[in-house]
Amino acid sequence: MKAIVYRSYGGPEKLELTDIAQPSPGPGQLLIKVHSSSVNPIDWKLQSGAYRWVRPVRFPATPGFDVAGEVAAVGAGVDDFAVGLRVHARIAEGEGRGLAEYAVAGTDVSAPIPTGMDFGQAAGLPLAGMTALQGLRNECRMPLDGAKGRLLIVGASGGVGHLALQIGKAAGAHTVGVCSTRNVDFVRGLGADAVIQYDRPNPYSDIEPFDIIYNCVSGDPGPWLPLLKKGGSYASCMPSAMTFVRSMANPLSSKRVRAVMLKPSGADLRILNRLFEAGKLRVAIDSRFPLAETRKAWERSQAGRAVGKILVDVVSAS
Repeated sequence: MKAIVYRSYGGPEKLELTDIAQPSPGPGQLLIKVHSSSVNPIDWKLQSGAYRWVRPVRFPATPGFDVAGEVAAVGAGVDDFAVGLRVHARIAEGEGRGLAEYAVAGTDVSAPIPTGMDFGQAAGLPLAGMTALQGLRNECRMPLDGAKGRLLIVGASGGVGHLALQIGKAAGAHTVGVCSTRNVDFVRGLGADAVIQYDRPNPYSDIEPFDIIYNCVSGDPGPWLPLLKKGGSYASCMPSAMTFVRSMANPLSSKRVRAVMLKPSGADLRILNRLFEAGKLRVAIDSRFPLAETRKAWERSQAGRAVGKILVDVVSAS
């Protein structure tokens, strides 16, 4: 089968489209014929070697954690997913393997794709959507229904941020998004109650404090804690060393700081799917690339200017 492979750490130039053996599903697993995948910062950070001391990659490696497609085969003990079912998943094992014509995912990290959601949207939702959901619900303690107070989403036009803003809005919070001037209309279109343009002079002057701040751009909580109410929660899905230092000091602070560490979950993917079905969540697509042009998708993600999700269409690879 066709797949993207890299054999050493480096940049996009290390990615190659080649043939590798097709995987087989083990017990409790699905073999998915991949129609679309997506590129997330974790993909190119792993491939660059940035995390080699904490998450070393075994070469040769196929990147990609998000997949959407059809069940091609099921492993032993699988009785709730049938061949031909449209599914999406956030692959839990290793360094990915989603940028290939076929991928294996556990049933515990997979879910049926809801009616009306195409393969592109389905591929863009798992990693970013679960990161948004778990950050707000688990780390910021925001209820998914009847949320009160003010919520600030930093990076509201990005892959995680645009989903977090919609989840917060659906939960009932007063949502404020931070973005550049060029993305104001996009963020307002997501349902933001207000928008802060970070590229304007003194963008945070005269701003009321927030109950929750979810930072989808950087980790250092220092600049943001003055905008957080006492008893409020700050979380980052891009945690820095200072995020962890502050989180350990929480017992001495009136402001909660947390790092968001994603735990793939089919149950959470179903929660996101229900929000989609209710018309409260949509996956915005920044750009799409064929599998053979994955290097361009890498470069687009590394530029840090994507509005929504970057997709790789796999089904036409052969």
